[in-house]
Amino acid sequence: MQTGRLVRQVLALALLIGAGWLLIGLVGDLNRVKILKTDLAEIHHVRYGMLDADVWVTRIGEILEKRVDELDLTQASREQVTEAVTQLLDTLIREIERNLAQRRPDPGASWLDQLQGALQQGLQDLVLDVARLRDRVPEYADAFVEQLSVPGVKEQIKARLRVLLTDAVASSGAGTDRRPLEAVLVRYGCADVDGCSGLIETEVGALQPRIQQQLGAVIGLVALVFIISLIGGMPRGEPTVGTPDRLPPMLLFALVGATFLLLAGGLSTPMIEVDARIAELAFQLLGEPVVFTDQVLYFQTKSIFDVMRILFESGQADMLLVAVLLTLFSVVFPALKLLATYAFYSDWNGSRGAWIVRFFALKSGKWSMADVMVVAIFMAYIGFDALVGNQLGSLAGASDAVAVLTTNGTSLEPGFYLFLGFVLAGLVLSGALENRLDRDR
Repeated sequence: MQTGRLVRQVLALALLIGAGWLLIGLVGDLNRVKILKTDLAEIHHVRYGMLDADVWVTRIGEILEKRVDELDLTQASREQVTEAVTQLLDTLIREIERNLAQRRPDPGASWLDQLQGALQQGLQDLVLDVARLRDRVPEYADAFVEQLSVPGVKEQIKARLRVLLTDAVASSGAGTDRRPLEAVLVRYGCADVDGCSGLIETEVGALQPRIQQQLGAVIGLVALVFIISLIGGMPRGEPTVGTPDRLPPMLLFALVGATFLLLAGGLSTPMIEVDARIAELAFQLLGEPVVFTDQVLYFQTKSIFDVMRILFESGQADMLLVAVLLTLFSVVFPALKLLATYAFYSDWNGSRGAWIVRFFALKSGKWSMADVMVVAIFMAYIGFDALVGNQLGSLAGASDAVAVLTTNGTSLEPGFYLFLGFVLAGLVLSGALENRLDRDR
C-alpha cells in the first residue's frame, strides 16, 4: 500500500513537471505566432492597398499607358477619334462664348460702366472671332489627330498623365504613412510584400501543428494528474474528529500546481482572434480588370495580460477601473484561492485556522469570476463572429459591378481552452476536497 501510494505521488509530480515544461514551450510558440500574424496583417492591411492613393496612381497609370500604347490610328479609328476631338473642341468653344456673353455690360449700370463694358466687348470681338473658330474646328481636330502619329508623342502623353495623377494625389494630401509596413519588411529582411508574406506564412504553418500537439498534451497531462490523484481512494490514516480526510501533500501539490498551470497559460496566451478581410475585390476600369486581394480590414489577437496592460497604459479613469476589476477577478482571486486551498488542506504551518486562508479556500468561490469570464469570452466570440460575418456579407452584396469575396477569420484560440480547463479543474478540485472535508465532519 505504501509503495503504491508513493508511486502515485511520484507519477503525479512527474506529470506535473512534464505539463509545465510543455506549457512553457506552448506559451512561447503562441506568442510567436501572435507576433507573426500581427505582422502579416500589417503588411496586408487595406491602408496599403485599396485605401492607398499611390497604389491607385500605379494601377490607373498602368491602364492609361496601356490604352495609349494600344492607340493605333487606322482609318476607322482615326475617324472616331477625329469625331470625338471635334465634339470636344465644339463644346469648349461654346463654353468660351457663354462666359464672354456673361461679361456684357448691364443695361441698368451707370454710363461709365456701360462705356467700359462696350469697349471691353468690342476688344473681345476684335481679338476673338468665335464664329471663325467654330468654322475651323474640323481643321483643328484633324491637326490634333495627325500629331498622335508623330514619334514620341505617345511617350509624352504617358509622362503627362503620370504627372497629372501624381499631382492630384499630392494636392489631396491622401498619401499613406508606409513606415510601419517598411519596418516589418526590414525586420524580416524582405524586399517586397509578397516575399515577406510567404516567409511569415511558412513559419506560422510550421508552428501550428506543434501548438496543437502541445495544447493537447498539456490538457491531457493535467487530466492524468487529476485522475491519478483523485481516483483510487484517499488514505485516511488515523483521522480524529474535526480533522479533514487529507490527500498526501505531494498529490495535493500536484493538483493545485496543475490547476495553476492552466490559469497561467489561459492568462498569458491569446483567447480570441478577430480577423476580417476582403479576400478579393475585382471590377473593370476602362475595360481592364482591377483586382485587390487579401485586404485586411481588422485584426486583433490578445491575451488577458495584453488587455490589462493596454487598459493600464491608457491612463483614463474608466479604463483603469476596468483594468483593476479584470486583474482582481481574473488573476488575484483565482491565484489566492489556489494558494489558500493548498495551505488549508495541507495545514501548512497551522494555516488552517487563519481566517483569510479559510475565506479564500472555502468561501471565495462566489467572488471568483473565472466561470463568468469563460462564458463572456465565448459570447464575445459568437458576437464578433456574427457581427463581422454580417457586415462582410453586406459588403459583398453591395454592388453588381464590383465582385467582393470576404473572409471572416474570427476564432477561439488555445488560451480560451486553457482558461476553460482551469475553470473545470478548479471546480473538480474544490468539489473533491470539500466533499472529503464534509464527509469527515
